[in-house]
Amino acid sequence: MRYFLAGLLAVLAFPAVAAEITRQVGDEGIDLISVTGVLNDGDDALFRKIAAVSDKAIVALNSEGGSVTAGIEIGRAIKLRGVATAVPPDTLCASACALTWLAGSPRFLDGTSKLGFHAAYRMVDGKASESGVGNALVGAYLNQIGLPDNAIVYVTSAPPEGIEWLTADKASAVGISYEALRAEAPAAAAEKPKTFPHNPMAAVTSFYSALAVADGETASAMVVPEKRGKGPFNEASIHTFFGAMSQPLKLTGTTLRGADDVRVSYEYTTVAGRHCQGRADVQTVYVFGRTLISRIKALDGC
Repeated sequence: MRYFLAGLLAVLAFPAVAAEITRQVGDEGIDLISVTGVLNDGDDALFRKIAAVSDKAIVALNSEGGSVTAGIEIGRAIKLRGVATAVPPDTLCASACALTWLAGSPRFLDGTSKLGFHAAYRMVDGKASESGVGNALVGAYLNQIGLPDNAIVYVTSAPPEGIEWLTADKASAVGISYEALRAEAPAAAAEKPKTFPHNPMAAVTSFYSALAVADGETASAMVVPEKRGKGPFNEASIHTFFGAMSQPLKLTGTTLRGADDVRVSYEYTTVAGRHCQGRADVQTVYVFGRTLISRIKALDGC
């Protein structure tokens, strides 16, 4: 029980699934607006409120992804205000975050950053939509922010499983222009990105909390990029499976086993009335300044 309570307290101390949006007044009248963490619906409203007081700004992005709707709406606000976007050194910006980055004018990207697109599915009116409809919505957004046709095809053709990482050669070939983030670039954008403490208990508890509400976008955003969208980590699969429960998944226990591993116990009842009580060992890894899920091994149960 003490481990379970410790996990809950850790989540309260380090909200792994809530984006943090802050503004700092920078030199030469250029503000730094930082967007850090998993994007959630409603984050776009907070972003617009914070960005409204900045005449000039650079938006520094440090996000695993999350709500595509939030990512697109933040991108629209960025395009409307004509501000720059940047992915600082050693920082991850994937899926919804990458869509936001595309709206910047100009765009900055460091050689040590990881920026990737993912097109497994999109949420449309609260429902999981297959890639055709979802990518049509994304395509309309990309057209609105002025991307060329080749770039739109590239982004919306991202693999249904995994991540399509942007490289300098790919960007040049499809017409996605950006500037390298060097020391002579705006100082605010080159600042060290915010990191979170290595906290397997908090990450695992937050991951299962997302499963409990069938939030595939948030759950998948908490998985290491190379496994995102694959098998049990596919957003649509998560939404479909955990959304069809007569009693949603409930995390009944967590126990820290070593520096990186957490054993969980859980229960749920399917729509057909089958009750499941199971356990699993969840392996985590600390990368890009955050704790992400790298492997889940079921031990028993359904």
